[in-house]
Amino acid sequence: MSAEAAVIAVAVAIYLFDCVVLLERGQGLLEAMWAPLFPRMRIAFGSRNYQIRGKAVALLNPFTPFIPVFRTLPLFSGPGSSDVKVSTAAQAVMRVSVLSLGQLVLVFVALPYCLYRAPGWPFFLALVFAYLNAIAMLGFICWRFHSAGLAKRPLIALGFAWLACLPLSVNCLRRAGLAFNIVIDARGAIRFLPASERQRARDDLAAQIAEAMHEVDEGDAMYRRLADLRQQLAPEAGHGRI
Repeated sequence: MSAEAAVIAVAVAIYLFDCVVLLERGQGLLEAMWAPLFPRMRIAFGSRNYQIRGKAVALLNPFTPFIPVFRTLPLFSGPGSSDVKVSTAAQAVMRVSVLSLGQLVLVFVALPYCLYRAPGWPFFLALVFAYLNAIAMLGFICWRFHSAGLAKRPLIALGFAWLACLPLSVNCLRRAGLAFNIVIDARGAIRFLPASERQRARDDLAAQIAEAMHEVDEGDAMYRRLADLRQQLAPEAGHGRI
């Protein structure tokens, strides 16, 4: 493997690792709309079988870093002081979508092409543009967080990582959206989905709850709460209730 190919492979591996998100059982990832290509909201609950430290493993779509993603509250937990409304969260990061798409093209199209075909000034200029775009995204996100009244402390570590390791900057939009939870749990998030998608989401959530029940003692109060919620999500019982 050539040195150029090795550099690109490492960059892709770092980016894919950054696309991994850990979720509590029953916690969802709500993917916002991005008209006109992605006009519908979606929700995902991660893997049913793979866990890390007792949490479900979810993989963000590596081809859509320009679509905001938000994490719902864990089941049976109330909103905290740092949790935000869906509309506030969307307004804080949505306008960075175009810059995020540009960063994807710069880091994984322009830079690899220049590395192979034009390793001189064209590569240097592409690198400079990528860093300038990363700085612009960080500044814009900080400004939007300030305007929305959101805590900017999580952006300190994130911003340092984006500038220190350029492949991580491609995910800046989604990582900024995952810096907090939205104020609804997965049951509430399902209401944002098109009617045709809601039952599939209920089934996925019920499957996550079933896995969570295997991890709890049957005499525990949490087991009974999970069992009741799973019953509510059943098609014959759950229609119209969530």
